[in-house]
Amino acid sequence: MKTFKLLAMVGLGALLGCEGAIDPGAITPIGNGSGSGTGSGSGTGGGASNSGAGQGGAGGGMDNPFLSPCVTQPTIANAPMRRLSHDEYRNSINDAFNLPAVTTVVATSTVDFVNDPVSLGYRNNANFLDVKPLLAQQYQEAAEKIAPVVAANFAKIVTCNPATAGNQACGDQFVTQVGKRLYRRDLNTDEKALAMKAFTTGLTGYDFATGIEFATNAMLQSPKFLYRLELDLGAPGNKRTLNPFELATRLSYLVWHSGPDDALLTAAGSGMLTTKADVAREAQRLLKDPKAQRQFHFFEEWLDLDEASTLDRNTTIFPNLDPNLLSLQKTETQTLVADVVLNGDGKFSTLMTAPYTFVNAALAKHYGMTGVTGTAFQKVALGPKRVGLWMQGGVISVHDKQNRTSIVRRGLKIRTDLLCQTVDAPPNNVNLNLGPIDQGLSQADRLAQHRTNASCAGCHMRMDPIGQAFETIDAVGRERTVDEGGKAIDPAGEITAANDATGKYVDAPSMVAKLGTSKIASDCFVTQLYRFSMGRSDEQADQCSTYTLKQRFQDNGGDIKDLLVAITQTDDFYSRNVLPPVTP
Repeated sequence: MKTFKLLAMVGLGALLGCEGAIDPGAITPIGNGSGSGTGSGSGTGGGASNSGAGQGGAGGGMDNPFLSPCVTQPTIANAPMRRLSHDEYRNSINDAFNLPAVTTVVATSTVDFVNDPVSLGYRNNANFLDVKPLLAQQYQEAAEKIAPVVAANFAKIVTCNPATAGNQACGDQFVTQVGKRLYRRDLNTDEKALAMKAFTTGLTGYDFATGIEFATNAMLQSPKFLYRLELDLGAPGNKRTLNPFELATRLSYLVWHSGPDDALLTAAGSGMLTTKADVAREAQRLLKDPKAQRQFHFFEEWLDLDEASTLDRNTTIFPNLDPNLLSLQKTETQTLVADVVLNGDGKFSTLMTAPYTFVNAALAKHYGMTGVTGTAFQKVALGPKRVGLWMQGGVISVHDKQNRTSIVRRGLKIRTDLLCQTVDAPPNNVNLNLGPIDQGLSQADRLAQHRTNASCAGCHMRMDPIGQAFETIDAVGRERTVDEGGKAIDPAGEITAANDATGKYVDAPSMVAKLGTSKIASDCFVTQLYRFSMGRSDEQADQCSTYTLKQRFQDNGGDIKDLLVAITQTDDFYSRNVLPPVTP
């Protein structure tokens, strides 16, 4: 087996998870990163981690319409360098080559990648996406598996015949064409020379196919591919507009979670991606492409659906569950999101209150629905006791326990991630165990007793009455009228201290209907999408951008597609602060 080593593994130092401009001459191959920690989920990762519900926080905007943060000169936040998340890595390679064989090998060669760390619920926070030795090794091993498949399919990628045009000419064409897609811009002289050196090494040592393999391997392991580099060459302290290729990169990863296509790269190279109007035009084009369905990655992480890999439920209490239930429920959610956001009216309120869902025969059987056949997911009407995204089986039950629902966790999730409010952690000396389900009291009754403890009452009053409204859905997502102990369920709920969403509700559908039209939930959704889109936490300097986005989202009736376009029009998207150079 021919093995290509790009170069010795050398530390990137400031390249990894830092804020700062990069000295273009100082970039070296991947190596040790800074920081340490354990990411949430099944694997380990570096950096900060928030497990379970808890993406809340005040957000970057202001609620006072008479106090606009844009009155004075707008400021923008520093943009950290962004390593590709694992989803972005896979998408970028798949789209660069657009071949089923490559897609297959990318999936198998990345399945064991160390988990991306989680911050504020998302796996793409640039401040924590570093490259430690294990991930560096995994990048190398993945490249060594992917590159031979690319080489074997050379004729499907580049229209150049080595037998007639010559090996060197075809190698040059491959590096130029594929390198532009992977680096998301034209290669400079040094970059092209390095890739061609790898090609020539394989060509002279073995054959043409090995040359293509070595060149591909080199580019897949380059920081120019693995990082979305925006190199600051101006004076520190100034704000600069991104160049067209940088804008193309930000735009494609915002909408497609992948690199720019040839049309977007052509627009960038021909002066057709310089103004905000140009960016908006291309954003609308990208949203019409099937690849825009990757927007589900945001919803998947916002709703914590990415955290569940296996269904961990008590088989005595929940017997005969479909072994594919988690996958079926995730597809249900993905199909609803695509139907509303990309194919429907795109409204936040519609997503919150849709009186329908999508199921196939297997999921319909689980939910007790009739008249559905086949494996394809189809639209079905819901009854009056269940509506919208947050009452879907896989969404509301994702944080439930093995043997029962969790009123507390459900309420916490909505409080933090749909209202963007924080809830303090419980005191260390508080017993968190409610006891077994056969104590003669419902879970709601036991929680009411729990709230008589003064040290618990404050926080639990912010969570329990919200979660109580969703008790009509069990821990595997089915409707019910009694809890696990056979006690009748009272679906009434209450939201406290939540501005225009504050109030008492007769049941969960009435609660989510109010949340779907409330400003506090609408503003929170903007904050969540902004964090995910920017790949970092929102901060003080983002206030003008987030304020503007929240106002536009309200004015346009909560149009989610328009919100994505609006993000591209903010100064934080279109510009960046020039930062002092940092060299390894």
